[in-house]
Amino acid sequence: MPRVPAYFDAFLAAVATGAEIDHVHLGHWDEPDALGPRRARATFAAAQVRLSERLVDLLGIRAGDRVLDVGCGFGGTLRALRLSHPGADLVGLNIDARQLAVSLGREPAPTNATWIAADACRLPFAAASFDRLLCVEAAFHFASRAAFLAEASRVLSPGGVLAMSDFVLARPPLPPGVVAAFEERLEAEFGPWPDKWTALDEIGRDAARAGLALAVQDATRHTGPSYHTIAPDDRTGLTGGAVLRELHRTGCLRYLYLRLEKR
Repeated sequence: MPRVPAYFDAFLAAVATGAEIDHVHLGHWDEPDALGPRRARATFAAAQVRLSERLVDLLGIRAGDRVLDVGCGFGGTLRALRLSHPGADLVGLNIDARQLAVSLGREPAPTNATWIAADACRLPFAAASFDRLLCVEAAFHFASRAAFLAEASRVLSPGGVLAMSDFVLARPPLPPGVVAAFEERLEAEFGPWPDKWTALDEIGRDAARAGLALAVQDATRHTGPSYHTIAPDDRTGLTGGAVLRELHRTGCLRYLYLRLEKR
């Protein structure tokens, strides 16, 4: 069984003491350039909701659609979908039963949603089981993006759509020791992250092999204010968040919205 990212331990501990955490991903700001650090931090939760909404918009969900959220976290996006698309049949899937327990605890008897503990690279569903798939900032954790895309294509009906957000990192032009330190921090704090330097071209080839037509929206600028929350400038030391912030600052990190349609 793949391991769960260690940062979820802190989020789960916070939830256990009463914290209301719906989303564990970056935020999206429509006008990011005007934001200072304080305003970015104050609006981070709303921006996280906005990011989910942007991906849901790419799906084009219709009444009666079967929708699978892969790596659903604490279920915030699915809870919003349950209200905005009451005619859809929703399934949340996560490798970590503890996260699913949080989702169930917040909504013990949802009328149009179910929750399943399973591996994203081995989806426990028959072919063509879903019309729409969602994966919000989770695929970089999976053992293989290629395996996930193949599975996504298998369980999608013809003409079905997968919408996902993902990091695409370029190896920075820095001394090998610095790059190794960056890799160590990313793996320690955000791992599993098996393919840290995967190029967009490689994702495109994996998608094509899976029979998925890829369209890309670059959201790097719109998600940039997130780093004021996950890696404030006044913190010292090399953290995973600081590595992401530096890669973003130097143009070595792109944050992408991907729409993949089954041919």
